[in-house]
Amino acid sequence: MKKPDLAALATAALLCALPAHAIELADLSDEVRPDDRARLELFDETAGRALMGALAAGDGGDVGVLVAGLAGEPLPPSGAASMLEGDWSCRVLKLGGGLPLVAYQPFRCRVGADGRFEKLTGSQRMLGRIGLVDGEVTYLGTAFVAGATPPDYADLPPEIDPTATPQFMPEIGRVEVVDGGMARIILPMPHLESDLNIVLLGR
Repeated sequence: MKKPDLAALATAALLCALPAHAIELADLSDEVRPDDRARLELFDETAGRALMGALAAGDGGDVGVLVAGLAGEPLPPSGAASMLEGDWSCRVLKLGGGLPLVAYQPFRCRVGADGRFEKLTGSQRMLGRIGLVDGEVTYLGTAFVAGATPPDYADLPPEIDPTATPQFMPEIGRVEVVDGGMARIILPMPHLESDLNIVLLGR
């Protein structure tokens, strides 16, 4: 009797777990706050500085997580849209702002068919939308503490006070999907704690 091809079975199982259709990538370009657009324009400079610091002085295990999470060429928007929907394991990395690199344990995240993104567990949460900003796959959302009811990104006040209670912070980041089992959201210049946040997504 022929032995089953375990690699083929694993591939089939992964394909079955992937979304059957592409999510709707709405054009969010007109919704971006001016200060968030400025942060996005400084993406390369911010990311380069934070990554250099993390690689130079980060803990070895955390650096390994960072390097593995940044591997792989991102898909174009059409390919990303076909891979995003569903449940993900998500791991938050914080770079700069006092410590060169901190890698947190995995949490649960979800992407809906309409591009809605949610970080479902942990004390620090995220809620927003994945769409297109100037043709690039981008996340716009609100950072908040578990237990609070966050406003939509569009409903955040013009001026943000990081010391306010509860804390509702606007977030913007590039979304890079490598394949059906790996993606990342890279958020430059968050309002609190760090210089760069990276959310590593895995199935």
